[in-house]
Amino acid sequence: EQLFPLTTVMKQRFVENFSGDALDTNRWSTHATGTGTEEFVMSDSVDGGLLIKSRPNGAAIIDFGASDATKKRQFSPTGAVMIVTSKMIQAQYSIQYNGFRTNYYAEAGKYVRMNIQGTSDGNANDNKIKLISNSPTASVDTSIPSANVHDWHTYKLELLSSSSTLSVDGVLSGTGFATTSSNPDAQCQPSLVSSATEGSVTGGAQSHYRYVECYNT
Repeated sequence: EQLFPLTTVMKQRFVENFSGDALDTNRWSTHATGTGTEEFVMSDSVDGGLLIKSRPNGAAIIDFGASDATKKRQFSPTGAVMIVTSKMIQAQYSIQYNGFRTNYYAEAGKYVRMNIQGTSDGNANDNKIKLISNSPTASVDTSIPSANVHDWHTYKLELLSSSSTLSVDGVLSGTGFATTSSNPDAQCQPSLVSSATEGSVTGGAQSHYRYVECYNT
C-alpha cells in the first residue's frame, strides 16, 4: 500500500535467476522430443546459469506444463512481457526458441517467440536472431551481425494489443529490433527450447540461461 494505490491491480509476474544446484521443478516442467538423452542442469561456472541440452535429433523444453491438460497459462496474449538473458552454443543445426505459447512444444497451437538459429545448410535463417509467429505466420530479422548471434544477449519480447515486438540488449529501433502484427490467440505460458534443426547435433543443441522474467502489463 506504500508503493501502489489501492485502486491499482497488481499484475502477475515471476522472476527466475537460474541459480542453485538444480532446476526448480515445482515451477518448471521439463520434457523432450527425439531419441537419446537430454539434460537440464545448473552449470558449475560463473554466470553459466541453466544449461538445456537437447537430444541429438530433437528438442529439450522447459515450460509450465508437460501436456495440454496440465499446463498453466497465466499470461495475456495482448499484454505481456518476457525478458530472457541467454546464450546458444555455436554448433551446426542448433536453434533456440524462447517465447509465449498457448500450447506446449509438441502440440498444435499458437506462439510468438524469439528465434536464435545457428548454421545449417545454407538456410535463409542461418546465423540470425528473428521474431517469429504463427498467428499469423511472420518472421522478422533483427539484423544482429552473424558474428554476434552466439554471444550472451538480453531479449525483451512484448505482446501488445495487436502486435508483438522483440528488442535485443535494449535496442528500440533499427538493428536489434523487430515487430510484427502477430499475437497468440489465447492465454499463454513461457517456453524455453534448445533444439536440433534440419539435422543431428553431436552432443545435442546447447543453450545457457541466466535469467527469465515474465509479467502481464
